[in-house]
Amino acid sequence: MMDLIRDLVEFLSQDSLTVEDVVAKVGSITDDPGGLMPIKLRPALANVQEADLARDPDNGLPYVLTIRPIADAALTASILRQAFGDYTRLRTDRHHPPEIIFYPPTFDLRWKIAVIATLRSAAEPFADQQISSLSFRRERASS
Repeated sequence: MMDLIRDLVEFLSQDSLTVEDVVAKVGSITDDPGGLMPIKLRPALANVQEADLARDPDNGLPYVLTIRPIADAALTASILRQAFGDYTRLRTDRHHPPEIIFYPPTFDLRWKIAVIATLRSAAEPFADQQISSLSFRRERASS
C-alpha cells in the first residue's frame, strides 16, 4: 500500500496535470455531477475500494483525490508516520472522525501534496488506528 501512496504523491505533484490524467491513473468514472461536486471513480488500484476526485473551484484542475483502502490493507497512522515523518492533527468538528496531515517530499518544485488521513476514532491512540480514507490535496508550492 505504501508503494501506491508514494506513487500517487509523485504522480499528483506533476505540473500540467489534468482531470483526465488522474482518472486514467485511478480507474474510470462512475458518476460526474459536474461543477464543484466530486467525480466518483471505480478504482483500478490494488487495495482501494472507493475513490473520488474533486476539482479546484477556481480553474477546474485536479484538487483532491480521496481513496478508501480495503480493510485488509491494514494501513495505520504509524505506518504513514514511518514513511512521511511527523504529522499535524487537523481541527475536527464533533461527531467527525479525527484527521492528521503529512507533507511528504514531492518531485516537482511547483506542487506539494498534502496527505490527509482520516482515522476511525478520537477515543483510541492514533498510532495503531487503521486509516479509513486518504486524501491527496494538491497545493501550489510557494514561489
